[in-house]
Amino acid sequence: MTTIDPRLADRRKEVAEDRARHNIKRLLRLLIFLAILGAVVWLFLSPALSASSVDLIGVSSSRANEILAQEQVVAGRPLILIRQGSVEGRLLSDPWIKSADVNVSWPNKVKVVVDERTPVAWVETGDGWTRRAVDGVALPGADTPDATMAHISLPMVDDAGVYESFEVIGALEFVAALPVSLSTTAFVELREGELWASVAGYAIRLGRPVEMEAKALTLAALLEENLTAGSEINLIAPTNPSVGPPGRELTPVGEEEEDGDGGSGDNSTQP
Repeated sequence: MTTIDPRLADRRKEVAEDRARHNIKRLLRLLIFLAILGAVVWLFLSPALSASSVDLIGVSSSRANEILAQEQVVAGRPLILIRQGSVEGRLLSDPWIKSADVNVSWPNKVKVVVDERTPVAWVETGDGWTRRAVDGVALPGADTPDATMAHISLPMVDDAGVYESFEVIGALEFVAALPVSLSTTAFVELREGELWASVAGYAIRLGRPVEMEAKALTLAALLEENLTAGSEINLIAPTNPSVGPPGRELTPVGEEEEDGDGGSGDNSTQP
């Protein structure tokens, strides 16, 4: 019968006990780590680090409230679950919203600021009439022009080409820079490669779609003078405008002219 040296047996016992103690320590460290991790997760998901309220600023016409609800940016939502970039992207999908900023402020504040577009004119493209902001974006709503805003008729441009059309953007910049009392009377169209406008009964030669804000401000200043009714105003060079006798006039949308037989004509430009 084989016998084991007592010293070797003691040594094996010590090694086994050391390994057991080491394993127990590793297990304890793991349990402590999991406990700490669980506590951290609980803390970040707890009411202490959740939105006590959501402050939404700048909303008038957009669906910002609806979009925030869909993205679960609501009171009680843990801040760690709010993805600012994703929420901002969803907000910008609304054509009314020009810019959006979602600011998460620890421990429990959420502030959302949106800058909304405003319609400045009815624009006729090859796809019909739409209300558009100064940057050319079509805004939801009615598709029949009324007298509340300027009218811009450029049917040679389709909707897909609006953002690349200098004429459309230039015309929008022009009417947006006019005082409201003048912009609501404005009608802009393209004639022989130039932009022309009718404003408050005056025919305005705008020329190329450049310096449109300056042209609008110059026109507003000129119309404060006692000009002859129906005068033609040349604003090709806004720093050097000229006023001539009545010439060709534009027919604003909604107004009709009688033809020689007493019938009503259309809304096109009259030579």
